[in-house]
Amino acid sequence: MAYQIYNIHLCNGEVIRILEDYDLPVEEGLIGEFEKAPNDKLMVFGDMAGEIHYVPKKNIVSISTSDVKVVD
Repeated sequence: MAYQIYNIHLCNGEVIRILEDYDLPVEEGLIGEFEKAPNDKLMVFGDMAGEIHYVPKKNIVSISTSDVKVVD
């Protein structure tokens, strides 16, 4: 299985790295959820270390892609 790694850049300088199924359609994944969410929405992310983050959408500066991780 392959996973896309996303870097979520926050306004305080923190970066949250998350994994998402590589074959997931964009509209159903992180980017689709982000685009549809109102600015006051509290977004929930599970990071690569297993921690859960609750982040208001308005605190997200940008989202960038990184590597693709393949797990057998």
